[in-house]
Amino acid sequence: MDLKMVQKIYKAIISLLLFLFGLFISADAQDSDRAYRVDTFRTGDSPSVAISTSGGSISAIGGNGSEVRVEMYVRKRGQYLDPSDTDLSDFEIRIESNGSDVVAEAKRKGSGWNFFDSNRNLSISFVVYTPSGASVSANTSGGSVSARSLNNRVSLRTSGGSVNVSDMSGDIDMRTSGGSLNIENVNGTLSGTTSGGSINVENLSGVADLRTSGGSIRLDRVSAKVSANTSGGGINGDFLTFDEDIELRTSGGSIRVRIPFVENFDLDLRGMRVNTELRNFTGEFERNRVKGRIGNGGPMLTARTSGGSVSVEY
Repeated sequence: MDLKMVQKIYKAIISLLLFLFGLFISADAQDSDRAYRVDTFRTGDSPSVAISTSGGSISAIGGNGSEVRVEMYVRKRGQYLDPSDTDLSDFEIRIESNGSDVVAEAKRKGSGWNFFDSNRNLSISFVVYTPSGASVSANTSGGSVSARSLNNRVSLRTSGGSVNVSDMSGDIDMRTSGGSLNIENVNGTLSGTTSGGSINVENLSGVADLRTSGGSIRLDRVSAKVSANTSGGGINGDFLTFDEDIELRTSGGSIRVRIPFVENFDLDLRGMRVNTELRNFTGEFERNRVKGRIGNGGPMLTARTSGGSVSVEY
């Protein structure tokens, strides 16, 4: 199978994954008719929204207007519940506003896990519709977190699922210890960390710091200053522009990076084998190491691995 065929198959697989990701985001905005509770607050166009739950997913969706709409969903063994099905007396529920500050919080009373508790399998999730200029903080220990169409400060954290963002700008912080990071159509300052999954990027500009200790990193259609690190997989990067530093490091796989050719840049490539074409190069060149500059030097391309090869294409 030739290289062009492999690239076509790769792009088809990526397109399928992005399509499924889009379905996931759509599904996360659950059917409002099944909500256990709905609250609406008038806040202005840049409210501060804090969302937290200990046993479900969170989705924050930006839009026009000056209201925050909080939809709370209760499920047990996959079935949606309403107030006639169960009560939540063993949970502390707080959904309220104070001026432009909105809080949506659900947590169990007391501590520990009781086998005889009839509500032990309940999960409480939130879908929050907010002005696109909202500052959002979302935290869950038992599900996925997603955000889209927001352009302010956003912090998304979970210890038990994936973190997904799309159509975003601003200052974005994503953290999970038990899932993947999925990033699509983002322009801003992005920090993403996971210890248990892969990182998938489609269309990113700005500045990004991405780290995982348990998976691969895929960067597609990137125009950003990027630092990407993994100790548990390969890195595949496709850059639309190269006028900012790019740093890619892994100890557990190969690195393949594609950049537009520019006349002047610096490079530091290290791996079990380095494959690249050099023009107007000054510096050190060995089978497993290339360090120096092209032309008069410029933005730095760093690609280092101790567990595979490094390939740079133009």
